Amino acid sequence: ELQLRAGVLTGEAAVTLGATNQGMVAGDLVNTASRLQSAAAPGTVLVGEATRQAAAGAIAFEPAGEQDLKGKAAPVAAYRALRVVAKRGGVGRSDQLEAPFVGREAELRLLKDFHAATGAERRPRLVSIMGQGGIGKSRLVWEFQKYLDGVTEVAYWHYGRSPAYGEGISFWALAEMVRGRAGIVEGEDVAGSRAKLAVTLDEFITDEAERRWIEPRLLQLLGLEEATAADRERETLFAAWRTFFERIADRGTVLLVFEDLQWADAGLLDFIDHVLDWSRDRPLYLITLARPELLDRRPDWGAGRRSFTSLVLEPLPDEAMRELLRGLVPGLSDSLAAQILGRAEGIPLYAVETVRMLLDEGRIERVGDSYRLVGNVAELSVPASLQALIAARLDGLDPADRALLQAASVMGKTFSVDALADISGEDVDKLTGRLRGLVRRELLTLEADPRSPERGQYGFVQALIREVAYGGLARQDRRRLHLAAARHFETIDDEGIAGVLAEHYVAAYRAHPEGPEGDAVAAQARVALRGAAERAISLGSYVQAQGYLEQALEVTSDVAERAQLHQAAGGAARHSTRDGPGMIRHYSAALEIVRQTNDRTRMLQATTDLARGTSWMGRIEESVTMMRAALEEFADLDGTAEWVRLSAELARSEMLVNRGEDSLARTEQVLPVAERLELTLEVLEILITRGALLANAHRLGEAIAVLLGATSRARSLQLAELELRARVNLSYVTSAEDPSLSYSVAREGLELARHLGMGGPGAYLLNNACDMAVRLGEWDWTRVQITEALAVDPDGNLGALVHAARIAAFRGEESEMFIEKADALVQDVTKAQALSMIDDVRSDVALAANQLDESRRLAISSYARADAPDSPARPRAGRMSVWLGDTESVRRILAEQREIPGRVARIIEAELSAGLAFLEGRTREATVGYRDAAARWRELGARFDLAMCELTMVRVLGTDSPEAREASAEAREIFTALGARALLDQLDAVEVAAPRPGKGVGAKAEPSRTGAPTASS
Repeated sequence: ELQLRAGVLTGEAAVTLGATNQGMVAGDLVNTASRLQSAAAPGTVLVGEATRQAAAGAIAFEPAGEQDLKGKAAPVAAYRALRVVAKRGGVGRSDQLEAPFVGREAELRLLKDFHAATGAERRPRLVSIMGQGGIGKSRLVWEFQKYLDGVTEVAYWHYGRSPAYGEGISFWALAEMVRGRAGIVEGEDVAGSRAKLAVTLDEFITDEAERRWIEPRLLQLLGLEEATAADRERETLFAAWRTFFERIADRGTVLLVFEDLQWADAGLLDFIDHVLDWSRDRPLYLITLARPELLDRRPDWGAGRRSFTSLVLEPLPDEAMRELLRGLVPGLSDSLAAQILGRAEGIPLYAVETVRMLLDEGRIERVGDSYRLVGNVAELSVPASLQALIAARLDGLDPADRALLQAASVMGKTFSVDALADISGEDVDKLTGRLRGLVRRELLTLEADPRSPERGQYGFVQALIREVAYGGLARQDRRRLHLAAARHFETIDDEGIAGVLAEHYVAAYRAHPEGPEGDAVAAQARVALRGAAERAISLGSYVQAQGYLEQALEVTSDVAERAQLHQAAGGAARHSTRDGPGMIRHYSAALEIVRQTNDRTRMLQATTDLARGTSWMGRIEESVTMMRAALEEFADLDGTAEWVRLSAELARSEMLVNRGEDSLARTEQVLPVAERLELTLEVLEILITRGALLANAHRLGEAIAVLLGATSRARSLQLAELELRARVNLSYVTSAEDPSLSYSVAREGLELARHLGMGGPGAYLLNNACDMAVRLGEWDWTRVQITEALAVDPDGNLGALVHAARIAAFRGEESEMFIEKADALVQDVTKAQALSMIDDVRSDVALAANQLDESRRLAISSYARADAPDSPARPRAGRMSVWLGDTESVRRILAEQREIPGRVARIIEAELSAGLAFLEGRTREATVGYRDAAARWRELGARFDLAMCELTMVRVLGTDSPEAREASAEAREIFTALGARALLDQLDAVEVAAPRPGKGVGAKAEPSRTGAPTASS
């Protein structure tokens, strides 16, 4: 690495690497470099004066004495390269001395190997670096960054740090990464920021439509644009941000380094999970640095994630610590080193801070790239802990400098001179000199990287220094300084700092809440917290929003305002999907408060919120009872927007508990009112519910028309969540009439769901698409989809497991392992649809194994559980009854089938009628019936059903007739194309043993459908 780094720099000579007893030369072998070759010891790098000067910004050197070189009249000064200390040209080099990198070589090698693997495999990877403060997390990543700067492969580096305010500011680190990529520096005006972002998007996003979709959502992340209704959908935001980095990854490996993740908002943690779950075929290398406290907030961090590695940094062994001290202070006595190591307990920062303390006390001085002792230092009073050591260093400062450092600590780990001037009340010019003095004392750093959003800002050398400085502030000083910080941030026109502003007001209040001044601060905190919550909600960070709103409740006594805060907190909890009890608690509190008022509109609104939350918790019957009572209680509000919302939610819930007639009537009642009030979202929600209800009421054509319109309307308004819900219901409804349309609707929806990372509707759409794909003969596509789904969620995707088992069984492969996993998922489930799916696939597996009685038994169990007239198991049970010669069962199932609408039902009816004709001895009628059914399956494009119909025809009629022989040949061709070996074996068996009228034969029959398409809730 040293060889490469120095080799790319210009100089009088190149670098000589002594890799063997004879040195190896890197770069141009000319003049001094070639003559230094023989002088370089194995494993060392020697350079001349000119090269040292050229490379000194990036590499630390030490004198290697004068060398007598052949051809040189006088000895030549040589320098030995020690280590890389910065990126090329000295970028990133600190004014402080950098301690040797020791004891973490294995971890650094792992980071390098994972980087190479990410690029080669082209899939996301997460490495979580965990360890206590001062253990060396940042240093490890800095060494890795310097390594990347020296290699030839293209890599796109992005860095973001979560500030230490409460639980973090919403997506701060992610916004920092985008700013860094676009070259937007902190404090840049809106016009300049937007222009730079546009240039960056033009560079990496070639598709104009995609660029228009991504840009407003990135502007929203940066606080440069307000969110529209569509932009508030969390999944859409996440998908746009992820796609931005994916497009960069099309050029080379993208690295996303998140530091101080223990302070990140919950939304950022969710985004990292989202990238790992939904990014496909992109080299995205995510590295997170966090203290162990992260696991207190997210105990399952990384658990079950693909390509996840946890690196826990343990304390360094004594020998590594000694090497670190020797590298910093050559000549340090063994006794003094032993004192330091005895206290350090393997924490490298402790050793570094001890050296800094010696520097503060004048016991050591800097010489080149190391320190040396000044006089005799035999004994040293070493504090017992790292925090105490830092506190001792701060206590040794001039009181004015210590106060300045404490004022800076209120701002966080980094701060600008202007901000500190506003807070401290001191002149900017005077501050600059004092801050540079603190840099020299290695308490602060100055960011000089031109690509950093924090360019020109000062920062604490280590987060622990900032924490100790802040901890030394008195309560009154904390309130004063936080209020000054809040006033500074109020002058900045940037939505992204709403959380920063709120945290300063909250900290000021908590520092000293008593008295009239405390009440005034509380009022300011309430306003700021609501603004921060709104900002968090606009970015989909609902857990963060809930936290802000709950903090606002702590400083709010007004009854009406508390009700509003409880309602908003309940809504945030509902959207976060993590805090169901918190949602019910807040909604119940809001309802209790508003019931003490005479505001009936607010009462109805609060009741609707609580009922919706109760339904979301799975207590749907309770929710229905609550809403029906509310409609009677608030009958005087009939026709208002609140009444519409309650009625729409009640209609949806009634549908879920199989009260279809009540639900359908309610949609007819409320839809005209919603239209008149121009409630766009509510109109769409009602139409989507109504479409499924119409289908269940056998009004199939009307249902399809309604859902087609709802899907198109939701898409035009960019309401992705509603569009996907509409597609789920539309693909379910059209499956009975047009399997090709159903497949197309579900497949397009599945692609959208995966693009947006919406796993809920995606699971429904995957099941519906695979149902139709199996029917249409698209088995290879189905296998690819279920393989991908199971790679993301190996044990938790019921639809994928069911289809995997079905195709495996028909292809003569192992299917039981998929069945066992599916069984495990539904053991504690009472939902009829899930249990019905298990029986349904077991029926197909039994069919593939030539177990006809068992296949029929399971098919009957499946449609009995589902209590759905269009269950795919019902026609299978009818066909099995034909095969087994059970005339009465065929008559009963045929009568039920005639009540089901749709072209698919009519073809199945034709098949069963042909089977009944055969059982009753009407052979010619059976032949005509099967030929007609086969022609209709062919017209519908349902290749698998066509082959199974023809297999059944051969089964009941034998192979003597030309029609049967033609059917057998076509079925064989289709089964061969599908790879359905088990069904080919059945066809062979049927052709060998021609059946007798009315007798069952031990051949295997076919399933009519491969699982019921599902409707959305």
